[in-house]
Amino acid sequence: MKLIIINGTPKMDGVCYSFVTAAEEIAIDLDIDFDTICLSNENLMKCKMCTDGWGICFKEHYCVLSAKDGFDALHKKVKDADLYVYITPVYWGEISEEMKIYLDRLRRCEATKQWDSRENQVSFHKGKGSILVATAGGGGAGTLSALAQLERAVVNMGGDEWPREQEGIFDCISVNRWNQEYKRETLKAAIRDWVAIYRQEKEVPPMNQGPNEQQ
Repeated sequence: MKLIIINGTPKMDGVCYSFVTAAEEIAIDLDIDFDTICLSNENLMKCKMCTDGWGICFKEHYCVLSAKDGFDALHKKVKDADLYVYITPVYWGEISEEMKIYLDRLRRCEATKQWDSRENQVSFHKGKGSILVATAGGGGAGTLSALAQLERAVVNMGGDEWPREQEGIFDCISVNRWNQEYKRETLKAAIRDWVAIYRQEKEVPPMNQGPNEQQ
């Protein structure tokens, strides 16, 4: 299985980044393949709402700006994962600018597949799991609205399957300056539980363990 950690903070320290580190640590402990995408390093352009508000993304499900900023490579990179962990700081009660730019363009490419009659056009988020994390530096009131933004984007892309044990939104984690310590453990526990359910349902052994080595 493959885990993608989508990091929406530009900082390499602080509360939000500590959750990125926590997700990486548990992935290593669980012996699963993972990749971390730091959106602030991608320099993505914001959606231009081509032509009448919808460009080629509506019918062909790719972004015309991809050749200019590398979005196409990023789009392909995230497609094959099984679990997505979205981690964003909260600014003014909303997700980070980097996360919003990424989700705006990704959603236009993936969510529009629900109106495509071609059988092979299905959003990669459909049937996948997601864990959402929003961290606030203050009292944390804005985390709920930020989590709602993340949830709406994932649901738009088909990430609302049932049962939710391994498909759809597995957990939403709200973080503030006072609860950050135990919420890091909550994130680790959420990933650990999701992976255990996935392995049981799919009969998938750990990455470095062959089928004859299972206990």
